[in-house]
Amino acid sequence: MSRPLANIPDGVAVMVDANILVYALTPQAQFHRDCRALLERGARGLVSFSTSVSVTADVLHRTMVLEVLAEGLVARSADAVALLKRQPTLIPRLTRYRTVLRDLRQARIDMLPLTYRDLHASRQSREQFGLLVNDSLIVAVMQRERITTLATNDPDFTRVPGLDVRTPQS
Repeated sequence: MSRPLANIPDGVAVMVDANILVYALTPQAQFHRDCRALLERGARGLVSFSTSVSVTADVLHRTMVLEVLAEGLVARSADAVALLKRQPTLIPRLTRYRTVLRDLRQARIDMLPLTYRDLHASRQSREQFGLLVNDSLIVAVMQRERITTLATNDPDFTRVPGLDVRTPQS
């Protein structure tokens, strides 16, 4: 079961999933307001945020794809990736993804590394809870850092006992 992002108490350590960051950084996203408000709480120091390097890389990738879609160059995400692979000269023209790291710093989001031990430990979450690799890595990093609250819009995490899963509501 998940609970609203807005009800995360002050002072709590929160792991942030890629979808929350993408929503917060994309004004046209359905959950933008709720996710942006959460990041603003981090910027004010009311909540302590962490994410992993792999989640950040995913956010950068998704931001590139969304910019290609917003420019109307293609109609689907898969087509955006194919276009960028066929025409790599388009990549230097993209600008939005370049500001993502600055935006995460402003929200005071700590970027945690992945270790070999995390890769090994993540296997348990895949086998016990049926998580995909990237999701199981999030759980492994949370366990390593002793973080129990996760901001995500992925219901798969509700299968993991002991996680306080928080989701956007508006």
